[in-house]
Amino acid sequence: MNYYRIKNIFFILFFSCIFIDLSAQNKIVLSTHNLFPYSSYPDNAEVKFIADETFTGVAIEPVRYALDMMNFELEIQVVPWERAQIMAKNNETDGFFAASQKDSRDEFAIMSSYIADQKWNWYILKENPLNPESPDFKEKAQVASFLGANMLKWMNQENYNIKGTPPDTEHLLKILLAKRVDAVMANNYVMDALLKKYRVEDKVKIFTNQNKPLGVYFTKKFIAEHPDFLENFNKYINKYRRETSKWN
Repeated sequence: MNYYRIKNIFFILFFSCIFIDLSAQNKIVLSTHNLFPYSSYPDNAEVKFIADETFTGVAIEPVRYALDMMNFELEIQVVPWERAQIMAKNNETDGFFAASQKDSRDEFAIMSSYIADQKWNWYILKENPLNPESPDFKEKAQVASFLGANMLKWMNQENYNIKGTPPDTEHLLKILLAKRVDAVMANNYVMDALLKKYRVEDKVKIFTNQNKPLGVYFTKKFIAEHPDFLENFNKYINKYRRETSKWN
């Protein structure tokens, strides 16, 4: 093997290592859950751990747009919601979405600009006389929200009589229809889609509790390693919001 051949091989290996290193630096891993209409697989499709192109929704689209504009390769890991947050807290992923602001989340991560709207709504069977706007509702009503939800922590802090913590919104609707609780609190987009799916819109009355828009929480470790990341990410999220009809 002559000198020039050895030299060429050396340069090829050297620049290949640089390319691999740069690629690794521009990859980001986010955790989330399978939740229509924010980010989900089609109905009856397999819920894959690593999301593919069939994993779509009103929250994932702006995230993909912003990261693509920033030349970041995105990997999405799809797990139950509470697990998605724990993975980010343990730095197993670089962040999670779509989440509303919460003090305990602020301890280990930093929230982005809003990527999707959300309302916290009360859902009550029409035959039930209770009203969330009444002063005695908190004392009389047995309520529920799903495990890991920011809504559940809020209800605990406000001393509501919590009688159910199912794993997701679909099970939340089922315990409401079964009259195991008086009222449930849920995300308006998700619950309204389920009411339509099960054709039970006429069975419930709805009261808006508060607006809680959603963003991406990036871990403080990731932000420390990429100090300009959040400013650029928010810039492209805001650009997406201005330029698309999804926010109209």
